[in-house]
Amino acid sequence: MIRRLVKKAFRAAGIDIRFVPKLGFDAFIDMRKLAATPSPLVFDVGANRGQTIERFRRHFERPVIHAFEPGRDAFAELQRRCAGMPDVVLNNVALGPRRESRMFLDNDHDDMSSFLEPSVTAWGEITGRYAVEVLTLDDYCESHAIERIDVLKIDTQGFDLQVLHGAQRLMRESAIHLILTEVIFSKMYEGLPRFDETYGFLADRGFTLVSFYDFYYQHDRASWTDALLIAEAFGAK
Repeated sequence: MIRRLVKKAFRAAGIDIRFVPKLGFDAFIDMRKLAATPSPLVFDVGANRGQTIERFRRHFERPVIHAFEPGRDAFAELQRRCAGMPDVVLNNVALGPRRESRMFLDNDHDDMSSFLEPSVTAWGEITGRYAVEVLTLDDYCESHAIERIDVLKIDTQGFDLQVLHGAQRLMRESAIHLILTEVIFSKMYEGLPRFDETYGFLADRGFTLVSFYDFYYQHDRASWTDALLIAEAFGAK
Protein backbone atom coordinates (compact mmCIF):
# COMPACT_ATOMS: atom_id res chain seq x y z
CA MET A 1 0.00 0.00 0.00
CA ILE A 2 2.75 2.48 0.95
CA ARG A 3 4.69 1.69 -2.20
CA ARG A 4 1.59 2.24 -4.36
CA LEU A 5 0.92 5.61 -2.70
CA VAL A 6 4.55 6.68 -3.16
CA LYS A 7 4.52 5.66 -6.81
CA LYS A 8 1.23 7.47 -7.36
CA ALA A 9 2.58 10.67 -5.78
CA PHE A 10 5.73 10.57 -7.89
CA ARG A 11 3.72 9.81 -11.04
CA ALA A 12 1.54 12.86 -10.39
CA ALA A 13 4.75 14.91 -10.32
CA GLY A 14 5.87 13.42 -13.63
CA ILE A 15 8.48 11.13 -12.07
CA ASP A 16 8.65 7.41 -12.88
CA ILE A 17 9.88 5.40 -9.88
CA ARG A 18 10.38 1.64 -9.75
CA PHE A 19 11.04 -0.60 -6.78
CA VAL A 20 13.41 -3.36 -7.81
CA PRO A 21 13.14 -6.35 -5.46
CA LYS A 22 16.39 -7.81 -4.15
CA LEU A 23 18.55 -5.14 -5.78
CA GLY A 24 21.01 -3.31 -3.55
CA PHE A 25 21.26 -5.89 -0.77
CA ASP A 26 24.11 -8.12 -1.95
CA ALA A 27 26.72 -6.88 -4.41
CA PHE A 28 27.51 -10.38 -5.66
CA ILE A 29 23.89 -11.21 -6.41
CA ASP A 30 23.57 -7.90 -8.25
CA MET A 31 26.77 -8.50 -10.22
CA ARG A 32 25.51 -11.93 -11.23
CA LYS A 33 22.26 -10.33 -12.39
CA LEU A 34 23.96 -7.52 -14.32
CA ALA A 35 26.97 -9.35 -15.77
CA ALA A 36 26.87 -10.14 -19.47
CA THR A 37 27.95 -13.75 -18.86
CA PRO A 38 27.67 -16.37 -16.08
CA SER A 39 31.41 -17.07 -16.54
CA PRO A 40 32.93 -13.58 -16.28
CA LEU A 41 36.49 -12.37 -16.52
CA VAL A 42 37.11 -10.84 -13.08
CA PHE A 43 39.92 -8.62 -11.85
CA ASP A 44 40.32 -8.73 -8.05
CA VAL A 45 42.56 -5.76 -7.22
CA GLY A 46 43.56 -5.89 -3.57
CA ALA A 47 42.85 -9.60 -3.21
CA ASN A 48 44.29 -9.80 0.31
CA ARG A 49 44.05 -13.47 1.37
CA GLY A 50 41.48 -14.56 -1.19
CA GLN A 51 38.21 -13.81 0.59
CA THR A 52 36.63 -12.19 -2.46
CA ILE A 53 37.92 -14.87 -4.82
CA GLU A 54 35.95 -17.44 -2.85
CA ARG A 55 32.79 -15.33 -3.14
CA PHE A 56 33.20 -14.89 -6.89
CA ARG A 57 33.63 -18.63 -7.27
CA ARG A 58 30.46 -19.28 -5.23
CA HIS A 59 28.30 -16.85 -7.18
CA PHE A 60 29.50 -17.41 -10.77
CA GLU A 61 30.00 -20.43 -13.00
CA ARG A 62 33.73 -20.90 -13.59
CA PRO A 63 34.86 -17.28 -13.49
CA VAL A 64 38.36 -16.50 -14.74
CA ILE A 65 40.00 -14.38 -12.04
CA HIS A 66 43.14 -12.26 -12.21
CA ALA A 67 44.08 -11.33 -8.64
CA PHE A 68 46.53 -8.64 -7.51
CA GLU A 69 48.02 -8.42 -4.00
CA PRO A 70 51.31 -6.59 -3.23
CA GLY A 71 51.55 -7.49 0.48
CA ARG A 72 54.14 -10.19 1.15
CA ASP A 73 52.41 -12.13 3.92
CA ALA A 74 48.94 -11.67 2.45
CA PHE A 75 50.15 -12.91 -0.94
CA ALA A 76 51.77 -15.98 0.63
CA GLU A 77 48.44 -16.86 2.26
CA LEU A 78 46.63 -16.08 -1.01
CA GLN A 79 48.87 -18.59 -2.79
CA ARG A 80 48.19 -21.22 -0.16
CA ARG A 81 44.42 -20.77 -0.24
CA CYS A 82 44.18 -20.67 -4.02
CA ALA A 83 46.54 -23.58 -4.74
CA GLY A 84 44.95 -25.85 -7.31
CA MET A 85 42.07 -23.51 -8.13
CA PRO A 86 41.37 -23.51 -11.87
CA ASP A 87 41.27 -20.24 -13.81
CA VAL A 88 42.83 -18.13 -11.02
CA VAL A 89 45.90 -16.06 -11.94
CA LEU A 90 47.78 -14.61 -8.96
CA ASN A 91 49.99 -11.51 -9.27
CA ASN A 92 52.23 -10.30 -6.44
CA VAL A 93 52.12 -6.72 -7.75
CA ALA A 94 50.00 -3.61 -7.26
CA LEU A 95 47.98 -1.68 -9.82
CA GLY A 96 48.08 2.10 -10.05
CA PRO A 97 48.16 5.14 -12.35
CA ARG A 98 51.58 4.41 -13.88
CA ARG A 99 54.29 1.79 -14.02
CA GLU A 100 56.61 2.47 -11.08
CA SER A 101 58.09 1.20 -7.83
CA ARG A 102 56.19 2.50 -4.80
CA MET A 103 56.55 2.15 -1.01
CA PHE A 104 53.96 -0.19 0.50
CA LEU A 105 53.01 -0.01 4.19
CA ASP A 106 52.34 -3.38 5.82
CA ASN A 107 49.90 -3.29 8.75
CA ASP A 108 49.56 -5.93 11.47
CA HIS A 109 45.91 -6.02 10.34
CA ASP A 110 46.77 -6.81 6.73
CA ASP A 111 43.38 -5.68 5.43
CA MET A 112 44.55 -2.18 6.48
CA SER A 113 47.85 -2.31 4.56
CA SER A 114 48.07 0.50 2.03
CA PHE A 115 50.23 2.85 0.00
CA LEU A 116 48.80 5.66 2.14
CA GLU A 117 49.84 6.69 5.64
CA PRO A 118 47.20 5.86 8.29
CA SER A 119 45.22 8.73 9.77
CA VAL A 120 42.95 9.36 12.77
CA THR A 121 40.31 6.63 12.22
CA ALA A 122 42.76 3.90 11.14
CA TRP A 123 43.62 0.94 13.32
CA GLY A 124 46.52 -1.47 13.58
CA GLU A 125 50.25 -0.74 13.49
CA ILE A 126 52.69 -0.38 10.60
CA THR A 127 55.00 -3.41 10.69
CA GLY A 128 57.06 -2.83 7.57
CA ARG A 129 57.70 -0.58 4.59
CA TYR A 130 59.06 -1.92 1.32
CA ALA A 131 59.01 -1.11 -2.37
CA VAL A 132 56.57 -3.02 -4.60
CA GLU A 133 56.10 -3.12 -8.34
CA VAL A 134 53.15 -1.12 -9.66
CA LEU A 135 51.57 -1.76 -13.09
CA THR A 136 48.58 -0.20 -14.80
CA LEU A 137 45.43 -2.05 -15.76
CA ASP A 138 45.87 -0.88 -19.34
CA ASP A 139 49.42 -2.23 -19.56
CA TYR A 140 48.55 -5.53 -17.87
CA CYS A 141 45.62 -6.16 -20.21
CA GLU A 142 47.67 -5.27 -23.27
CA SER A 143 50.52 -7.59 -22.28
CA HIS A 144 48.09 -10.45 -21.57
CA ALA A 145 45.91 -9.85 -24.68
CA ILE A 146 42.85 -9.16 -22.50
CA GLU A 147 40.26 -7.17 -24.43
CA ARG A 148 37.54 -6.77 -21.81
CA ILE A 149 36.89 -7.05 -18.07
CA ASP A 150 33.42 -8.15 -16.97
CA VAL A 151 33.90 -7.30 -13.28
CA LEU A 152 36.58 -5.02 -11.86
CA LYS A 153 36.67 -5.23 -8.06
CA ILE A 154 38.99 -2.76 -6.29
CA ASP A 155 39.70 -2.70 -2.55
CA THR A 156 43.08 -1.05 -2.07
CA GLN A 157 42.62 0.93 1.14
CA GLY A 158 42.35 4.42 -0.30
CA PHE A 159 44.21 3.80 -3.59
CA ASP A 160 41.16 2.84 -5.67
CA LEU A 161 40.98 6.09 -7.67
CA GLN A 162 44.67 5.72 -8.56
CA VAL A 163 43.96 2.21 -9.88
CA LEU A 164 41.15 3.62 -12.03
CA HIS A 165 43.49 6.25 -13.45
CA GLY A 166 45.52 3.38 -14.89
CA ALA A 167 42.52 2.00 -16.83
CA GLN A 168 41.56 4.98 -18.97
CA ARG A 169 42.19 3.24 -22.30
CA LEU A 170 39.95 0.35 -21.25
CA MET A 171 37.24 2.82 -20.25
CA ARG A 172 37.47 4.74 -23.51
CA GLU A 173 36.99 1.47 -25.36
CA SER A 174 34.01 0.49 -23.14
CA ALA A 175 35.98 -2.62 -22.15
CA ILE A 176 34.94 -2.65 -18.47
CA HIS A 177 31.37 -3.65 -17.65
CA LEU A 178 31.02 -3.53 -13.84
CA ILE A 179 33.16 -1.85 -11.18
CA LEU A 180 32.88 -2.70 -7.48
CA THR A 181 35.00 -0.25 -5.52
CA GLU A 182 35.49 0.60 -1.87
CA VAL A 183 34.52 4.13 -0.81
CA ILE A 184 36.04 5.59 2.38
CA PHE A 185 34.37 8.63 3.93
CA SER A 186 36.30 8.89 7.22
CA LYS A 187 39.85 10.14 7.81
CA MET A 188 41.30 6.64 7.65
CA TYR A 189 44.35 7.48 5.51
CA GLU A 190 46.26 10.60 4.60
CA GLY A 191 45.50 11.93 1.13
CA LEU A 192 42.25 10.05 0.57
CA PRO A 193 40.22 11.25 -2.41
CA ARG A 194 36.70 12.41 -1.64
CA PHE A 195 33.84 10.26 -2.86
CA ASP A 196 32.72 12.96 -5.32
CA GLU A 197 36.17 12.80 -6.95
CA THR A 198 35.90 9.06 -7.53
CA TYR A 199 32.28 9.20 -8.62
CA GLY A 200 32.90 12.19 -10.88
CA PHE A 201 35.84 10.42 -12.52
CA LEU A 202 33.70 7.38 -13.29
CA ALA A 203 30.58 9.34 -14.27
CA ASP A 204 32.65 11.35 -16.75
CA ARG A 205 33.70 8.04 -18.32
CA GLY A 206 30.21 6.63 -18.73
CA PHE A 207 29.55 4.77 -15.48
CA THR A 208 26.39 5.02 -13.40
CA LEU A 209 25.74 3.95 -9.82
CA VAL A 210 23.87 0.70 -9.19
CA SER A 211 23.96 0.76 -5.38
CA PHE A 212 25.94 1.06 -2.17
CA TYR A 213 26.38 -1.99 0.08
CA ASP A 214 27.10 -2.63 3.76
CA PHE A 215 27.76 0.76 5.31
CA TYR A 216 30.24 0.68 8.20
CA TYR A 217 30.33 3.40 10.84
CA GLN A 218 32.88 4.94 13.18
CA HIS A 219 32.01 7.51 15.84
CA ASP A 220 28.39 7.69 14.63
CA ARG A 221 29.45 8.65 11.11
CA ALA A 222 29.60 6.71 7.85
CA SER A 223 33.16 5.42 7.52
CA TRP A 224 33.23 3.19 4.44
CA THR A 225 31.09 1.18 2.05
CA ASP A 226 31.25 -0.55 -1.34
CA ALA A 227 29.79 0.97 -4.50
CA LEU A 228 28.80 -0.93 -7.63
CA LEU A 229 28.80 0.95 -10.93
CA ILE A 230 27.87 -0.17 -14.43
CA ALA A 231 29.03 1.16 -17.79
CA GLU A 232 26.23 3.00 -19.58
CA ALA A 233 27.38 1.40 -22.83
CA PHE A 234 25.94 -1.93 -21.65
CA GLY A 235 22.43 -0.48 -21.14
CA ALA A 236 19.76 -1.42 -18.62
CA LYS A 237 18.74 -5.03 -18.14
